[in-house]
Amino acid sequence: MTVSYLSSVDRAYKRYACEDYDNIAYLHHPSGVSVVVLRQELESEVVEVDFGNTKKNGMSRMDHVVVGKGKKGGLHLQKETRLCTIRCKDGKEIVIRAGVKGVLAEVNDRLVANPDLVRTAPENQGYIAIVTFGAGKRKPDEFVTELPPKRVFLKGYGGDALETVQN
Repeated sequence: MTVSYLSSVDRAYKRYACEDYDNIAYLHHPSGVSVVVLRQELESEVVEVDFGNTKKNGMSRMDHVVVGKGKKGGLHLQKETRLCTIRCKDGKEIVIRAGVKGVLAEVNDRLVANPDLVRTAPENQGYIAIVTFGAGKRKPDEFVTELPPKRVFLKGYGGDALETVQN
């Protein structure tokens, strides 16, 4: 007998994708907050996640301080705003862009100390950033594609066959 359940992430969030950037996904909570996660699987180990800014005298994404109920002080994002650059052991560089208009509430500072979390646990400790969408807007218009939820299948209760598959 096989039983399937929604993953713990999919019980609280809906998955969305932006058609312009296929390397990221958004986990959208009903409260209006979205978590930006890596969608593509990486073969090689991640050695660095750089949240720095390339413009002259630009401020690093890590240095932005967001305070209060309205999340004042967050960086206003456009679709093409660069959130970070992921560098892999094999020399591959992946630029992660916001893909939506919103306000950057937080970047994951754990990725500075342990960058491979982006590859090993992308939906938990390895998330990239948290984005909000301003006054009265729960969901941006850029969320066009809803991704199917991941399901956990439990085959036979006596064995240790627990696997995660995406439907």
